[in-house]
Amino acid sequence: MRLVLLLSSTLLAACGASPQGAPEPAAATSAAAAPRLDFPAKMRIPARLDLLATADGGRAAAIPPAWRAEVEFDGGTGSRCGFDRGEAAELEPGASHQVELLCNRAVQLPDDGRRGFRVIEAGRVVGSGVVLP
Repeated sequence: MRLVLLLSSTLLAACGASPQGAPEPAAATSAAAAPRLDFPAKMRIPARLDLLATADGGRAAAIPPAWRAEVEFDGGTGSRCGFDRGEAAELEPGASHQVELLCNRAVQLPDDGRRGFRVIEAGRVVGSGVVLP
């Protein structure tokens, strides 16, 4: 009888079940990490950039490699930022691009979940985008 109880306890433990009366182990939480809201100056910020078409008031030409512009983020933070295009040869007006922003000031996104931004060149909006989680 003692052998049967010992074997049944061993089998239950091997299968993940607890012997009668033993507390269940705490379940591992699989909560996803909250998206980042603060970015120190000069930290790469992953983003999707949507440039306006020329006919809609966007740039007349593709963005040159060392291009920098004023960026206004939702929530009021603004900074002058460069756009790292990664492998993309050109950032054409009227198209969407995955980029990394490199801003000269720290960026703080609002706590309410908004992650958008507008790109301003010579006083006019030439594109918009969203900070990726």
